[in-house]
Amino acid sequence: MKLFDSTNLYYILFAILTYIIVGLAFYLVVEHVIYQEVEDRLTVERRDFENFTKTHGMWDESCYFVENKIELDTAGNLPANHAVFKDTLLYNRYSNEYVPFREYSFITTIGATPYKVSIRKSLIESIKLLKSITGTMLIVLSIGLLLLFLFQRRIARTIWEPFYATLASAKAFDLNEGRGLALREEKIFEFNELNSVLRKMTDKIARDYTSLKEFTENAAHEIQTPLALINSRVEELIQQSNFSDEQMRWIQNIHESSIRLSRLHQALLLLSKIDNGQFFEHTAIDFHARVTAKLQELEEFIAHKSLTVTVTSVASFEVEMNPTLADILITNLLTNAIRHNVPNGRINITITGTTFTVANTGAPLTIDPDRLFERFKKQHQSSASLGLGLAIVKKICDNYPLDIRYQYDNTLHTLTIHQRT
Repeated sequence: MKLFDSTNLYYILFAILTYIIVGLAFYLVVEHVIYQEVEDRLTVERRDFENFTKTHGMWDESCYFVENKIELDTAGNLPANHAVFKDTLLYNRYSNEYVPFREYSFITTIGATPYKVSIRKSLIESIKLLKSITGTMLIVLSIGLLLLFLFQRRIARTIWEPFYATLASAKAFDLNEGRGLALREEKIFEFNELNSVLRKMTDKIARDYTSLKEFTENAAHEIQTPLALINSRVEELIQQSNFSDEQMRWIQNIHESSIRLSRLHQALLLLSKIDNGQFFEHTAIDFHARVTAKLQELEEFIAHKSLTVTVTSVASFEVEMNPTLADILITNLLTNAIRHNVPNGRINITITGTTFTVANTGAPLTIDPDRLFERFKKQHQSSASLGLGLAIVKKICDNYPLDIRYQYDNTLHTLTIHQRT
């Protein structure tokens, strides 16, 4: 959830809670005021009633000087100080329904006889007034809250606009441009501080990236040249015939080590370039076509081990990626399947719309499968393999929406690449 939406959510929840509490409190306060007013009027009518009975010594219902209904009953065992306010319902014969009344009951003496007197006042108008006032208040409060919410939303968008502008610039930041973010000065102190920190940070990142890129290119050039020279001189020495067997064995070891060092240099350089994002070109890669072409290139190695290769293509597996990296990924997977296979073994390649699978026969792993994609991890440390092939495959997958998974089942080592959704 976005920060702005999260803030609004809390604001709305708080506003709704406040709205309910204020509405309820307002209703109770107005109800109390109305009831107090009704009870005051009933108290006044009690005094009028008592004054009338003291003056005349009796109560004549025809003397209806009060606006409400008065009912007399025997006092019974009620104490002389009995006085109670309560709500009651009386039947209205005109509307055929029960209507609310506020009733005031008290004990008074008429002549020499105590009576329980009940004076009632209709609450219909009071309740209508209460509902009208409360409804009006709630409508006004709702309109006020809505206007406040819209105003707050508008203000928030204006205040947060510099942040979103900075975020858009950060998303568009490209190390290959060789410079940091160009961010404007802002009026808000916090955003201005954020932009200042981002400018300094991205400037340093851009400088470090440029330096690392230059170092990688220079190292590649400076190391490759003497390696090539060593290889050529060793090859010339091998052609000589005036060496003993032991000297020839030394020269052969030097030649193999220099070739291995050259391959290691190229692999590490490739990993460095992938990490630095130096492969910019992207195109749709059809894995079936690339696999078919690569298998033709590797026919000699496949035939040398008498391997059986089966290609099953269910659907086209296409990925937007760099063509060079796609070739390296496919080559490393196929050469890995050939190198670690057994004589007369098999390689099963399966291509679907979302997966590319290479499975090969071979002995069980002697290392932890979870560390298979780490650098310099290999089945046998003494083998000619550099232990970087699958590490390069994993690095390429990490730079694209691809995941790679290893599985061993029934003598088959299976590497599956699938597209992330």
